[in-house]
Amino acid sequence: MRRVRGRSFGCLSAVLMLLSFGISGAQGALEAGAVLGASGDGFERAQAPRAFAFPEDHGVKPAFRTQWWYLTAHLRDGQGQPFGVQFTLFRQGLLAPAQAPDRASPLGSNALWMAHLAITTPEGHHAEERFARDALGLAGVTPAPFRAWLEDWTLEAAPGAGPAPFPATLSATVEIGGQRQRLTLTLGAPRGPVLQGDSGLSLKSRETGSASYYYSYTRMAASLTLTPLRGGVPREATGLAWFDREWSSGALAPEQVGWDWLALHLASGHDLMLFRLRRADGSVSGVQEGTLVAPDGQSARLPPGAYRFEPVPGATWEGPGGGRWPVRWRLTLPALGVDAVVSAVRVDQHNPLTVPYWEGMVCLEGDGESCGYLEMTGYEPPTDAGPRSVE
Repeated sequence: MRRVRGRSFGCLSAVLMLLSFGISGAQGALEAGAVLGASGDGFERAQAPRAFAFPEDHGVKPAFRTQWWYLTAHLRDGQGQPFGVQFTLFRQGLLAPAQAPDRASPLGSNALWMAHLAITTPEGHHAEERFARDALGLAGVTPAPFRAWLEDWTLEAAPGAGPAPFPATLSATVEIGGQRQRLTLTLGAPRGPVLQGDSGLSLKSRETGSASYYYSYTRMAASLTLTPLRGGVPREATGLAWFDREWSSGALAPEQVGWDWLALHLASGHDLMLFRLRRADGSVSGVQEGTLVAPDGQSARLPPGAYRFEPVPGATWEGPGGGRWPVRWRLTLPALGVDAVVSAVRVDQHNPLTVPYWEGMVCLEGDGESCGYLEMTGYEPPTDAGPRSVE
C-alpha cells in the first residue's frame, strides 16, 4: 500500500488502477483515450440490461475489470458557508477470475484498490488519494452489512440498514490546511435505487460492450462534522448527498477524451443526473444521458432533446496543468421550467492527483437551495511525452 498526494505516484499499479471510466484527464502519457483504451479480454462486459439484486450488487463484481463506489455531499454551515465532500473507492481487476492463478501468499493479489477523498471548505479545496493491494484486508467492500473501506477511510451502513447501503456513516482522517482532521459524514435514508440509462445499462460509446452497469441513490440527508485531531473547535454543516455504484470492463472510444457529469438536487424536490462524453474539439461524442427523479422517487430517462447542458463561453478556470475548466454551465430543462446557470461555489475544486480532474460543489445561480456536484475530465492539454516505462 502507498499513500499519495499530488502527482508523485508513477509505478505500474497506478497505471493499472487508472484503466477505468471513473477518472481521466491527461498527465504525461496517462491520457483518457490511451489509458481507457485497454482491452477487457477475459472479463465480462456490460452488453445488455440485467436484473439487479440488492444488497448483493453493492458488493464486488470480480468478473468485471473496473468498478467504483462514489459518494458526494453538498452542505452549508450555520452561516450559510458551503462545504463539499467526495469519497470514491475504485477496484481494478488485474486478471479475470478464470485467468487468475492460485496464490499461496497472503500478499498475493489479482486486483488493486484506489480511494479519493476531497473536501471543500470556505477556505479552500483539499484532495488526497490512497492505494492498496487486494490483500490483508487493507481495502474492500462487503454488501451486507454494507461496508466500503481503504485503511481508515470507511463508508459503513448503520445496523439494520436493509437492502440499501444507507443510512450510513463516512469516517476518515484527512489533512485540511496543514492540519489532520477527523471527518464524519452521517447519511440518512436514501431515495432509490435509480437505474441509470437503459434499465441500468449505461452506454459510454457506440462500440459493443463499451458500457457500464450503473445505479444511484440520489438523495439522502447529510450531516458533516470536521474535528481537528490536535484540539480546536469542530465545524458542522448539513445538506444532501448522492451515491453512485458502477461496474464495467469496457473502454472509451478512441476519439473520446473526457466527460462532464452533473448530479443536482433541485429545490423543487427533483433530482437530476446528466453526463456527456466529448471529443478533443469539445463536441459531444454522440453519447449523452439524462435521468430525472421526481419528488415521489419515480425516475424517467431524458432524451438529449429534453434538456441542454453546455459551458458558458469564456467562463473557465485555468488549472495548474494549463487546462481550462468550464466553471459556469447553462442548464435548460423545459419540463421543469429551468433555464439557469450552474456555477461552481469555488472555481478551484480541482483534484491534482495521479490523474487530475475537476470535481466540486455547484449551485444554480440565484438559487442556493438547488445544488449538487459536477465532475469534469479531459481538459488538461495534451502533452508531447511518449509512452512511459512502467516496469
